[in-house]
Amino acid sequence: MNSNSAPFKFEYLPLLIQLECCETTHLPAYLGSTLHGVVGWALTSNSKAYSFLFENRKFGGAKQDIVNPYIIEPPRYRPVYKPGDVLSFQLILLGTATSYVKDVVEALASVKQFGMGANRKPFKLINVLHGERYVPIWQAGEFYTSAAASVVLSETVQEDCSWCSIQLLTPLRIRRGGEMLLKLDFSTIIRNTTKRIEMLTERYGGYCDSSSIPSLMDQSANVIERTLDVYVTQIHRYSNRREEKMDMSGLLGVMTFEGELSAFTPWLKAARKLHIGRNTTFGYGQLDVIFG
Repeated sequence: MNSNSAPFKFEYLPLLIQLECCETTHLPAYLGSTLHGVVGWALTSNSKAYSFLFENRKFGGAKQDIVNPYIIEPPRYRPVYKPGDVLSFQLILLGTATSYVKDVVEALASVKQFGMGANRKPFKLINVLHGERYVPIWQAGEFYTSAAASVVLSETVQEDCSWCSIQLLTPLRIRRGGEMLLKLDFSTIIRNTTKRIEMLTERYGGYCDSSSIPSLMDQSANVIERTLDVYVTQIHRYSNRREEKMDMSGLLGVMTFEGELSAFTPWLKAARKLHIGRNTTFGYGQLDVIFG
């Protein structure tokens, strides 16, 4: 593979969903689980879309490692929403899930009010925009088909890259041997990124040059860690399905690395869009990467 060719190609469609608050309410610090429930509840009105997005694991023999075809990106923490305030979040449809965009949007639009928080305070849908182009996909009862265009993720090598900073924007959960990792290294990040892209393209369309990954992993061992400032953020959520409180803690922080990093740049750029680790459907594992 030369530096001008992309090691993968994958489509996604980011939906920027805007809800207007109708009554003053206090919401949890991290809304990933809350919004996951809101979207899932809305989609029950469309069995086809719900089955593909939320019951996908059933089609893979109920395996735990089946990758899901969507990501929810919650907004930054805001403790109180007052009437008229707008709560914006992204629902990113991945691969073949993009073909369900009209089903998803119409299911959301059919809900008169969304109950949010412990007291189920009402919010109403006001807009669905394209998450990168910011044009309306749904507005005032109208669905705009031409605006619901997928984005092609196909990154190429950034030459002469010898330094990078990776910031964990949302909790990162990576498990090994049944335990959550509390310390990260560069190889772990690359391994999780390449594996996620392989799994997504295999299951939901696109292309991934899997033959280049073993060499990439060998090279990752030569990358030097310069700083590692990560910590565990404690998060718990109640699971209605399991009827118990679940530990959803993960890592936040910043890491910097040095070395010959050019070959890794396409994968790390993709990780910014696709997230890594576990619980990405709740928005976990979102990264920002700066190259130098």
